[in-house]
Amino acid sequence: MPSPGPIPRPPGGEIGRPPGPYARYLDPLQQISLRRGHLGWGGVEVGMSFREAERAIGQRLPGLAGAAPDVLCGYSSVETAVLRQRLRLEFDTQSGESRLKAIWLPLANPADEPSRLDIVRALKARFPDLRYVPSPFAKDLAESVNPRPLYRLGKDGPFFFVDPRQGVYFGEICID
Repeated sequence: MPSPGPIPRPPGGEIGRPPGPYARYLDPLQQISLRRGHLGWGGVEVGMSFREAERAIGQRLPGLAGAAPDVLCGYSSVETAVLRQRLRLEFDTQSGESRLKAIWLPLANPADEPSRLDIVRALKARFPDLRYVPSPFAKDLAESVNPRPLYRLGKDGPFFFVDPRQGVYFGEICID
């Protein structure tokens, strides 16, 4: 039986990768979803209850009872893996009826520290309506020099916080 021949590749990209000059460590950014105004990753969406998140992941999450609340937002977080990608899910309370408020998506560049500029370019390609939100403490700090920029999706949408050392934090995040 003859082989089917070579698999055609999309212009500018590998199979399964969007066209563009993105480093492989940025591939997880392409899995960020936006459905009905809620950001998500791998089937887990901001706004889900703790139990709904467990069902979406297909496994039990570590309990929230022992999680120390974040000092800024008061959210309690759990570490998990979805589709072999580490995630930190932040919930608004420590009870089983708590709601997912935000997701930390770690990015690991095997060569060096992830690039803020590369992360921002990939996010803007994925979400063209992202707009830079200047810091209330440094209103004149330009996006191009801000080491940890904040973005908002559209006029009133959810936020994205880029920290090259920790990854991308998105959803209903607290801003100081």
